[in-house]
Amino acid sequence: MRHQYLILLLFWGCSKSTPPLASEPDVYFPCVNIKDFGAVGNGLADDTHAFELAMDIADSLKLPVYVPVGIYKARVQLSHDSLRIIGQRQPGADVTSGSIVLGLIDCNYKKYVSVENIGIDSRGQLRATDDAALTSGVYANSLVLHQQFKNISMIGDGYMAFKHGLLCSVGSDIIIRNVTVSLFYHGIAIRSSNVSIDSVYAYNCGFTSIVVKSDQGDNILTENVSINHVFIKGDPNDAYNRGGAVMITSYADPASITRNVTVQNVHSTYGGVACVLVYQNNGLVDNVSIQDCASEGQGDSNIRACYDIDGGSNITFTNCTATNSNGYGFRSIGSVNNIKVVNCFEGNSGAGNWIGTYKYLQLNGIEIIK
Repeated sequence: MRHQYLILLLFWGCSKSTPPLASEPDVYFPCVNIKDFGAVGNGLADDTHAFELAMDIADSLKLPVYVPVGIYKARVQLSHDSLRIIGQRQPGADVTSGSIVLGLIDCNYKKYVSVENIGIDSRGQLRATDDAALTSGVYANSLVLHQQFKNISMIGDGYMAFKHGLLCSVGSDIIIRNVTVSLFYHGIAIRSSNVSIDSVYAYNCGFTSIVVKSDQGDNILTENVSINHVFIKGDPNDAYNRGGAVMITSYADPASITRNVTVQNVHSTYGGVACVLVYQNNGLVDNVSIQDCASEGQGDSNIRACYDIDGGSNITFTNCTATNSNGYGFRSIGSVNNIKVVNCFEGNSGAGNWIGTYKYLQLNGIEIIK
């Protein structure tokens, strides 16, 4: 009898009279409402335990966890596979109103999980050992995760905190859609494979808006990553809030490999060190396609380049524009092989329109190297 009453209570708690907003789900669906487990949502009370109880019941009933509008101070660590965390309304970029977790969400390398319509305010909440506001999991690179992150807004403590917004450092098969990320050192960091990213809005991220990186240990291989529709904006007068590049890199280990990456439709205004940066520090970066990107006022100094390649092979820029860059429009340096620039445009760059080694270079309708 008690169990039947609990199910009725859970269903009733998810039925709201307020019409759903454009970014919220149909709130009349069966679900587990965290407020039925003691969550307060006032930004002061610790609601961590309420999330833990709700996730346990959601797992047993095979229902999603529902997060009504409020500010829930919590460190949420997903405890089961196949969990779905759904907020009532995604907050705006300032993460002040909506379904907000004040703290972090760790998906704990759980499979078939989904986080949707949620804001994460990590300002002052991340410990020294915490890497990110939202994490896929760590140290299990062979897992196929089937994780999804949709309609997420995150805000952090800025460049000097050296934290990530969304960190995918494990496994493969991850979908990221409609994410707003503000004031992180790295907005979104991908060390996983088979990742699809679409519609990212990055504001005042200090170093990168999105970084795709192979590293070391369990993160030695990163491949098959697609990035589409990225909107970057920074503060041209503040080097620590300069917007952040889209960066493709192999980093710490000579055996690391980053390959098969597609970047499309990046629109950057005052985008920091670059609009798109390919950096082969160690290991190998291979087969990167950058298409239909546009940058205005890129670079915080004249030593930068809007589209910058420092090592790598089989990299192609197609239909990309660089306007009013502080440094170079296009640059290709270091150990590079088969670098092509096709049907691209450069105008009013401070240091020069291009520099470096290319297999093919076509700027402003002119074949410069062929």
